[in-house]
Amino acid sequence: MRMTKQRKAIVETLKQNSNKALSAEMIYQKVESENLNLSTVYRTMDKLTEAELIHKTVVGTVAYFYLAENEHKHFMICTNCQKMIPIGCLIQKFLPDLAEKNHFKVTGHDITIFGLCEECSVL
Repeated sequence: MRMTKQRKAIVETLKQNSNKALSAEMIYQKVESENLNLSTVYRTMDKLTEAELIHKTVVGTVAYFYLAENEHKHFMICTNCQKMIPIGCLIQKFLPDLAEKNHFKVTGHDITIFGLCEECSVL
């Protein structure tokens, strides 16, 4: 895959925000480029996901992306302010045994925990 200026800008935005996952709309708002439109961001996210350079997690109907150089993540999401707190993968070490016992080929997984963040829980 060729790294165009737009793709580089998107990857750089993900690097600068490596402590959280970003939606395509969030990435579009953060990238300062006259040559970038939202449809380009969506196409780029698909290509980067296919190339396994980024990971994607879906919450409700919104896809969020983060760099693949970090470990596979899951998220705790505040139901009040929508803050996404990344957590490590809690199930990955159990998957092979679980799949074998159930004669199941796992092709992916996602865990999302909902609740209130520290700031919202004191309100």
